[in-house]
Amino acid sequence: EAYAWHRLLLERSGAGYDPRVAQRILKGATMKAHEYIDLVHARRDWIVRMEAALAPFDALLSPTVPLVPAPLAEVAPGAERDEAFFRINALLLRNPSVVNMLDGCALSLPCHAEGELPVGLMLWHAALHDDAVLAVALQVERELQATR
Repeated sequence: EAYAWHRLLLERSGAGYDPRVAQRILKGATMKAHEYIDLVHARRDWIVRMEAALAPFDALLSPTVPLVPAPLAEVAPGAERDEAFFRINALLLRNPSVVNMLDGCALSLPCHAEGELPVGLMLWHAALHDDAVLAVALQVERELQATR
């Protein structure tokens, strides 16, 4: 979808894009229409199954990301750091991307101890469960503050 939206813009003014963003978008150029349609159907089926599995819960908890932030020197712009950037970026996007693919709702609460690198606790659920996620988040936030 990103490639379909950006392809003409990339052709006209690709130099205006962050090279790493452009590289990710351009991966869409190789996807065939039937593959995309199959993916859309599989995603819809997965969403239906996940909504049924999540129904008994007010919210789910998971790490927002599975690692603490990398030092900027490891991922700063530059072709020599692209491999590290894409590896770390994929990990950083992994958990939130699951919720995005689900069309779900989520928020992240900071839960690190003072003086430590920041980490977050993601509270999430399927689409249209925003009120429940927000209500649980208020309770979790109070508990997190009480333990600090």
